[in-house]
Amino acid sequence: MTQQDLVTELSQCANELKALNTVTLSRWETGTTTPSLHKKKLLLNFLASKGCFNGGECHDIAREQYEKLLEPLSTVFTRNYQYLIGNLPERRTGEHTLYDLKKFPQKEEHIEHIIDIEVATNSTGYYTLSAQDLQAWCEHPSSFCVVAERKKQHLGHFVMVKIKNSVAEEIAHYRRSEFSLSKEDFCNVDEQGTYYVHALYGRNPRIAALLNVAAYLHLFDHIKTVDNLMIFSSRTDGVLLTQDYGIAEVAHGVDEEYEFEWHGMLSPVEDILFSDTIVKLIF
Repeated sequence: MTQQDLVTELSQCANELKALNTVTLSRWETGTTTPSLHKKKLLLNFLASKGCFNGGECHDIAREQYEKLLEPLSTVFTRNYQYLIGNLPERRTGEHTLYDLKKFPQKEEHIEHIIDIEVATNSTGYYTLSAQDLQAWCEHPSSFCVVAERKKQHLGHFVMVKIKNSVAEEIAHYRRSEFSLSKEDFCNVDEQGTYYVHALYGRNPRIAALLNVAAYLHLFDHIKTVDNLMIFSSRTDGVLLTQDYGIAEVAHGVDEEYEFEWHGMLSPVEDILFSDTIVKLIF
């Protein structure tokens, strides 16, 4: 595309870019000036809509930025979100390892850890998923399930499963239990769907950041086949965290049986990948 071609397309995709001209575009390209945060997000969304992040050089350039996210995200978590995650100090850096739970030989032990933590952090009696069912979820080809470990000690986990968009909508509005998923509700690797964040825990802010970076990279690498990201939470403090990362609340209410306030969050994957916080940190 020529610069004029690009200016024409950009001006048609958003009102905020209607006044864009080739001079400004050239200055952005050379780094003489920098677009505002909002315009950076518009540009990233434009590139995503054109399939530029599905592969090739543009994908690789942007992916390198997500790989640099660990340090700044660790700082943000340490400063603002310690009450949402564990806060146990690290003895040394570099001792922990991330594993894909699908390929991990001792996955049963980590599955038990995940369930224990989820039971402890939810209202009494609410979390009913069995170890067998959670393992089946984690072993699905499209699932993203990683654990952080040090010397056989469970340091944290991030579990996302890819489900049909209609199913995610039902869970987000609490018309259906998050524990009711069957194999028919899951998406194949190349099928369009929504990633449902089932469990996230980090022993400390750095481990939480490490797990989140792995999740961002997974979402970015699969942006072509991921429509949304969905969270169902019984923790009000979790809503405060997600608001900074592009995840919008679409429904909320009170569960009368278990007496907790629930929050359904559902947003396009581009809103998560190109949220204000992430764009500020790496773009």
